[in-house]
Amino acid sequence: MPEDIWVHQILHPFLDLEALATLGRCNTFFHEYWQYVLKQNVIRVPEGCPTMNQAVDLAVVFSERNDCTRENPVKIEVGEGEHAMVGVAVDAFGGLHTHVSCSNIAIVGKGGNKTTILGGFYVDGKQGVTLEQLAVTNEAGFGLRCTGGGANVDVSKCCFKKCRYDGMDASNGATATVTRCDFMENGYNGVACSGVNVKVRLNDSTIHHNRQDGLFVRQGATATATRCECMENGQCGVACHDVNTKVRLYDCTMHHNGVGGLGADDHVVVNLHGTETDIHANKEDGIAVYNYAKVNIHLPFQHNTSHDNADNNRTQIDGGSIANINADGTFTHVVVDEHDGWVTE
Repeated sequence: MPEDIWVHQILHPFLDLEALATLGRCNTFFHEYWQYVLKQNVIRVPEGCPTMNQAVDLAVVFSERNDCTRENPVKIEVGEGEHAMVGVAVDAFGGLHTHVSCSNIAIVGKGGNKTTILGGFYVDGKQGVTLEQLAVTNEAGFGLRCTGGGANVDVSKCCFKKCRYDGMDASNGATATVTRCDFMENGYNGVACSGVNVKVRLNDSTIHHNRQDGLFVRQGATATATRCECMENGQCGVACHDVNTKVRLYDCTMHHNGVGGLGADDHVVVNLHGTETDIHANKEDGIAVYNYAKVNIHLPFQHNTSHDNADNNRTQIDGGSIANINADGTFTHVVVDEHDGWVTE
């Protein structure tokens, strides 16, 4: 029988990859075809595996057999429609998620408006994990939770929406790069970063309509955002706390948030760059700085950085400091009222 008949009329319609893997151990013909499939290094949902959980589990086998690298990852291609994942509890607080159990894996959909994952992803210490062109919603937890030293995730053209907690949470030494993504309507924050050695880069992304903050950074984490828009969140567009926490914002906008545009507290350092930076129309303060936190604006004092906010454009409380850093390296500070440590503009 011609090989094309076997492959396209018999194998593809009647055998998924798990069945093929089983038959490959007991039949020479199926073993040869299984080896051929392994070399392709691609798992298709639902054509090759009916469910995402089966695909993620099978990816471990592909990864081990093919000695995958960041440049040549095992790839899960997810078709159009909704794909439910059976999650397991990460911890008492974290809700339900599907574990990504191998490094060097790419999970790719057909677009954020075409492929929807019902359930969250959990990445613990795995490297070279890529998520592309997916919508993710998790009624029982986070959209993406990445944690652990060495954990590294690249996310592009994805939408994390209507998750019970944060759209994305990075903690405990994890790093993530996020490009052209949406984080919207999540129960807590759009993006949360917490812990020493946590590094998150956000590029050309929109964080909006989340119940709490858009971007929330604390406990010594470092977050860098470029050309991102944080708008219409329940509290602040960007909120950051704690000593050794560092936030760098390049040409970012923070507007129409329920409390403030940018909130900085407890010795955190925030640097604002770029003439497209715009903080406006927030329901309370534009920039509010508390407890010896610092916001350094790398723009001329005349730049309309924060304007048209309902309460104050700039507020400094209890040693908080806002300063424009001029082209010659000098600082232009807002003068603090010595009587009560509170100054507004």
